[in-house]
Amino acid sequence: MQVKFCGLQNKLDVALAASLQCDAVGFIMVPDSRRAVGLELARELTQFTRQFDLTSVILVADADSHTVDQIVNQCQPDIIQFHGNESATFCQQFEVPYWKAVPMLTVQDWPRYIESYHLAQRFVLDTYGNGKSGGSGRSFSWFRFPPEYISRLILAGGLTVDNLAEAVSVTGAEFIDVSSGIEKTPGVKSQTLMQQFMQAVNNNALKS
Repeated sequence: MQVKFCGLQNKLDVALAASLQCDAVGFIMVPDSRRAVGLELARELTQFTRQFDLTSVILVADADSHTVDQIVNQCQPDIIQFHGNESATFCQQFEVPYWKAVPMLTVQDWPRYIESYHLAQRFVLDTYGNGKSGGSGRSFSWFRFPPEYISRLILAGGLTVDNLAEAVSVTGAEFIDVSSGIEKTPGVKSQTLMQQFMQAVNNNALKS
C-alpha cells in the first residue's frame, strides 16, 4: 500500500510524512484552494522533499501552459497532477510525468475516461465534479477496482482513519491519497491525525 498526503503547506508536515514512511506528498497550486501554496513556497517544499524518500507532487487545475511550465522549471516536482478539465494533449506536453484526477461525481464511464489519457502515469479517483473540488471530505460510491487498472489507480475522496480499512477492502486499492482526513480544521493539517492515519494503515497490514 502506498500513501500520499496531499495539501501540505510547511516543512514540518513534510518531515513528519517522511518519518511516517509516507510515499508521496502533494502541494496544491490552485489559487482558490484553502490549501494553496504560492510558487516560492512550492519551490522550497519540493526542494526540501528531495532529502527524503518521498515523491513530490504539485497539483494544478486548469492552469495555462505558461504557468505549468513555470512550475515545472522552477519547482522541479517529480509529478504534476492535473485536477481540472485538461485534455490529454495538454497534460503530456510537459517534461515531467503526470497524474490525472478523475471527477467521480460526473464521469459516467471512468475506464473510457482514463483510456483517453494513455500517457498518464496514474489516475486519482476523487470526489469532485458538479462544481466541487477535491479535498471536500466526501467519498464516492466505492467499487472493486478491476485488476487490469489497479496498478495505476489512486483512491482519494473522504478517506479517514475510521473508513480506511473498509475503503481498501471494498476497492482493493494499492495507493491511497488523503487530505481532509488528516486536518484539524479545513486546510490545516493535524500531526496527530497524520500519525493516526499511518498507524491505521500499518495496523491493518496495508502498508507494503
